[in-house]
Amino acid sequence: PAMILSTQRYVMNVIRFLVAGSDTTAMTVAWCLYYLALYPEIQNRARVEVDALGHDPNATEDLDRLVFVKCCILEALRLQPPAVFLLHECTHDTELDGRRIQAGTNVLTLFRKAMVADAPKRWLLPDGSSIDQARERDHLAFGGGPRQCPGKNMAVKEAVVILTLILRHFNSISLNCPPSFVRGEATFTYGPLNLELQMRRRVG
Repeated sequence: PAMILSTQRYVMNVIRFLVAGSDTTAMTVAWCLYYLALYPEIQNRARVEVDALGHDPNATEDLDRLVFVKCCILEALRLQPPAVFLLHECTHDTELDGRRIQAGTNVLTLFRKAMVADAPKRWLLPDGSSIDQARERDHLAFGGGPRQCPGKNMAVKEAVVILTLILRHFNSISLNCPPSFVRGEATFTYGPLNLELQMRRRVG
């Protein structure tokens, strides 16, 4: 039978989406802009796609056309996820890489791939026409399985819209500080510290 949510539960879920989905999305976009500043050729490719859209995104169909922009977001999440680990409890005795893990042991899974080169195209199908759904499904920035973050789709869409608007209205996004000055800081989320960007507003 269908589960009927009370008004209180609806309110709590809305608050949860707002609280959990604001800072995390902001950090994702910030890291993405950092990598676009480091790799101008990737930034240019994303802007070409945005310009081909021809207007600010205002419908789901628009987001479906922003394939490479979404790849940039997915890659930023792979390199510098807002939540850098997941905690799991081992449900039965097992062995991993020759090490015995007893049931009930808490296992910490770290996600960051910060030392790996930025390559958004890894998320495309071989022909480059669309996102590789199987690879995206295995993306662990939002967890996995039945306990996967329920705000995953909304968060990615929000980030795509924000990044698209920035690319559409600003040119030449670059760092206003040496790359070595930027480092990650873990508070409620994991975000870039000392990140300063400069960009020029596009005219016309």
